[in-house]
Amino acid sequence: MPFSIDIILPVYNEEKNILETIQGIKSNVKNSHRILIIYDYNEDPTIGVVKKNLGKNILLIKNKYTGLNGAMKTAFELCDAKTAMFYSAEDHQNFDVIDKMFEKFENGYQVVCGSRLIEGGDYNKSNEQFIKKILVKIVSYVLSNFTNVNTKDPSNGTRLFSREIIDKFQIKSVKGFTFSIELLAKAYDNNYKITEIPVKNPKRKFGESKFKLISIFYYIPWFLKILFTKSKIWINNNISIFIKKIFFINNT
Repeated sequence: MPFSIDIILPVYNEEKNILETIQGIKSNVKNSHRILIIYDYNEDPTIGVVKKNLGKNILLIKNKYTGLNGAMKTAFELCDAKTAMFYSAEDHQNFDVIDKMFEKFENGYQVVCGSRLIEGGDYNKSNEQFIKKILVKIVSYVLSNFTNVNTKDPSNGTRLFSREIIDKFQIKSVKGFTFSIELLAKAYDNNYKITEIPVKNPKRKFGESKFKLISIFYYIPWFLKILFTKSKIWINNNISIFIKKIFFINNT
């Protein structure tokens, strides 16, 4: 019998965070699972911590490519479960959402997105850069109002994908943290069922975030693909809505 979830943890200098994350997953996740820890460099001190704590169904894997997108691509090539989920190595707040996401998969969804921007999320309280917060909310507003994609937080990486998504789509992204929005765009374009559940924005205890502000620009092509992938529907149904919102026109 295949595992229910392959939980993918890309790591880079996460030696102070990784053990608590592994223990949190093992203690909280009830569905059968493996933990795939993907590293880039042999010199990464995270490797030593993981090797001392390797247990049943915890795999330490060298990235065949580079970076976060490459780590996800490496993991997908090795995935042997019904679903695969990206989980941040420093995330000690969202262990409970892993089973909740798998439950959504069992209810027929192929992509389950973690959203910081719906009730139960906490993005407004996070310590993210102000400009990043603004851009995330702009993207959320546009996609929520002018597409049918069923998530208000398309850039958030915490996400579960069905086996069908893993097998059908290759990750093409190279730079940035864009694998999540790339696969979202492809799933949306192919009419897969997408849903979301609330997640908390991880509060890093140790180390520095790997996110760079310039990475936002790598999201733009995939954002535009979602926005215009069904352009006829978008034009016919949403231009008038946009005009009404701009000019405060009421139908009543």
